[in-house]
Amino acid sequence: MVLGIVLAVTTMASADLLSVIDAGGDRLVDLQNNDGGWDWPLDDGNPASASPLNTVGPIATGLAQAYSLTGDAAQLSALTDAGSLLLSKTNNFSPSDGYLAVELDRVFGGTTYTDHVTTNFYDELAAGTYDRNGAGTLYDTAGYVNLVRTARANQGIGNLAAWDLGMGLYAAGLAGADTSDWIDGVKAEVDELDGSAYYDVIGLAGAIFGLASVGEDFDPTAGEHAAAGNLGDLGGILAGYQIDGGGFAWNSNYIIAGDNNETIQETAYSALALYELDKVNYLTQVLGARWYMQGSQLATGGWANYAGAGENNEITGEALWAIATVPAPGALLLGFLGMGTATSWLRKRRNRHAA
Repeated sequence: MVLGIVLAVTTMASADLLSVIDAGGDRLVDLQNNDGGWDWPLDDGNPASASPLNTVGPIATGLAQAYSLTGDAAQLSALTDAGSLLLSKTNNFSPSDGYLAVELDRVFGGTTYTDHVTTNFYDELAAGTYDRNGAGTLYDTAGYVNLVRTARANQGIGNLAAWDLGMGLYAAGLAGADTSDWIDGVKAEVDELDGSAYYDVIGLAGAIFGLASVGEDFDPTAGEHAAAGNLGDLGGILAGYQIDGGGFAWNSNYIIAGDNNETIQETAYSALALYELDKVNYLTQVLGARWYMQGSQLATGGWANYAGAGENNEITGEALWAIATVPAPGALLLGFLGMGTATSWLRKRRNRHAA
């Protein structure tokens, strides 16, 4: 009797989760451009326009995570188109392209996408011959990492470089590239994080995610996190940026309940980082983050970064990525009961979009 009630509750929870993920994936399918990418922030009304190339990584990764749970034919077709866009890149890569390549190979099988990014990006960085955008300046990995750091500093948003490089480290590690220069860059950026400026929360989240993904510990030596003794301490600091057990604050000085300081992007990457760092001890925090993101989904199926900000394709992809990565409580329980995960048990194989 008790087991029957538990299964009914977990089935309903997992079905609700799949509904959220399915709607988000469908929204990205509907807004995809002809070239396989997406407009930023949302839709310019012309699917023939050229897509930004620096956001296809997180958007398509979110779609890949959605497809893994829905099995939707239209979502798979959209991933094929996103993969074609990735394969069209030669000297205009972004740090996120490595993890997208690995995701696409996971979906389609083989190593086509990872091989392409490795050959044209990571191998050239390793050799010091990466001609970024064909401008004639050749970069090695350390030089490229420094370029990212310098560019963000010149934009007045230096904290964001910790996120850029953390996600770049995650991507390089997944793709099997040398991660040493990425690690050095991430650590240097953590030592420079500034809580009085924008993006300190997402900067820390990205850095923790990257370092945890390659098993690299870190004892900061400078900056506002210098008192932390290791990566675990940094995780505790990041967890402290969560508001009322749900969304994460846009800035570490605004952890104020009932003041609309939660943002989806910070919440998504914080959940991913804490789950990567310690999925057992931070399960409560990441589940709270997931519930916050689920409850913030727009009627369109997409997400805005915060109330009133307007729907954003990148935010939709990142929300899907984080929501689909963290298992539903019912999935955990059914796993403990030896019945497989609730998400796989309830997986939908729909073809309603198929021609």
